[in-house]
Amino acid sequence: MKKEKKLECNRREFIRCVGFGAGLFTLGKLDWAEAALLPQAKRKEKYDVVVVGTGLAGMAAAVAAQEKGARVCLLEKLPEGQDGGNSRLAGGFIAITKDKSQGAKEEYVKDFMKKSMGKGNLALTKILADQSLEAVDWLKGLGLEFTDPVTVAGYNVKNVIFKPGPYQGMPKGLATLKSIFIQKGGKIFFATKAKQLILNDAGTVAGVRAQDAQGLKDFQAKAVILATGGYSANKEMLEMFVDPNADDMMVRGLKVLTGDGHLMAREAGAMWVNMGGMVSLHVAAVSPKNTAAGNPFMAIAYTVGINKEGNRYIDESLGYVANGKAAMRQPGQTVAMIFDENIKKQPGVTAAVQQFTRLGIEIVEAESLAELAAKIDVPSANLEKTISEFNANVANGAAPGAKPPKSAFAFKIETPKFYAFYPLVPGITITFGGIKINEHAQALEPDGKVIPGLYAAGECAGGLFYEDYIGGASLANCLVMGRIAGYHAALAKKTKS
Repeated sequence: MKKEKKLECNRREFIRCVGFGAGLFTLGKLDWAEAALLPQAKRKEKYDVVVVGTGLAGMAAAVAAQEKGARVCLLEKLPEGQDGGNSRLAGGFIAITKDKSQGAKEEYVKDFMKKSMGKGNLALTKILADQSLEAVDWLKGLGLEFTDPVTVAGYNVKNVIFKPGPYQGMPKGLATLKSIFIQKGGKIFFATKAKQLILNDAGTVAGVRAQDAQGLKDFQAKAVILATGGYSANKEMLEMFVDPNADDMMVRGLKVLTGDGHLMAREAGAMWVNMGGMVSLHVAAVSPKNTAAGNPFMAIAYTVGINKEGNRYIDESLGYVANGKAAMRQPGQTVAMIFDENIKKQPGVTAAVQQFTRLGIEIVEAESLAELAAKIDVPSANLEKTISEFNANVANGAAPGAKPPKSAFAFKIETPKFYAFYPLVPGITITFGGIKINEHAQALEPDGKVIPGLYAAGECAGGLFYEDYIGGASLANCLVMGRIAGYHAALAKKTKS
């Protein structure tokens, strides 16, 4: 029995003993682990909690940890003024429950799981349902402002938006959190790239080795929170896990999201989940003039999608992510979303038109379908035939006999003027694959064992979404799980020697 016990070695312990990737090993009892490919850092600082990443997940985690009495620092690989991660480019929508009732929470979970084809992480989804409203109230208590809740079309979920509104409020909200963090004594190290996690000889994550303009520096801590975003700009990871051609896809967000947290956590023994295939990506068809904000997502369900041949190619009511993935398979990967004067009056379409106008992105308009066809470069006869056949099948808000069928939000396109969001091309919004975590945001090994001292939140934590998500769900995830990570990481300060 003693011999068998000696042979037992979980993934993290194996890594600690013999190394993984760049390699981690201890130099002796209570010494800091050193990386085989990185020399020992000559500079060191000590904190209770180190957070890597300054997006919403990272900022929420940092402020939450401070509230529990932790001394916290933030590491950001971009220079000051460019911080905020993909969150800075986001629309600012946060998905919340309709109210605090149990019924509203159950509806929230049901809608989330349906959107993820039943393959999303149920435990984490329930946490979002339980805490989304509470977390928004927490931000309000810190001085952040939101719009009144609005219903997400087709779901029992509501969204609040950082004031003053879409794409304008998110940078302001992040700046407020940053100011609060600094006022509470927090330190942010800009242009400082986290390179590797530090493990002590007990196998506990005990800090981060990072690189700045002066070289390597160790940030020692009782807990580390990875909030580094996804890997949408890592062509190697996209080609390896998603599709051989995925490395050619346009990136909507920051071009520096290269999976740094994923790779560091993997070296420390963490498991990756939901990394394979197109189901691991969020894709949207957007305007090339503004790939971040030029997304008419609120309008997609009401419009008719047309490819370069003048044909419909999807049930548009499935939403903008399904549309974006379908657009990838169309000739030239370029599509148009068409609507008329009556459809323009639908609230979601009106909002999208206002958004494009504010961004200075032209919306194609014409007095006839023939004129519209010329302007979006599709065969006129084919477009007119497609629209005629679609109109003939519209009844009671659906078009079941159309090709392809449209299950909801179907309106005839027959009243001039005629409009089109064009051109729209597919681009990666975020990645769904990432570090496996539990309900406390602790990173897990493949066998489910906790990696002591390591937490992950936001886009770098995987498993919550699969194939698609409801609008506002990504920032809800960042906020709720970031806050949880911060609270629990701060508790590690009090319970570890």
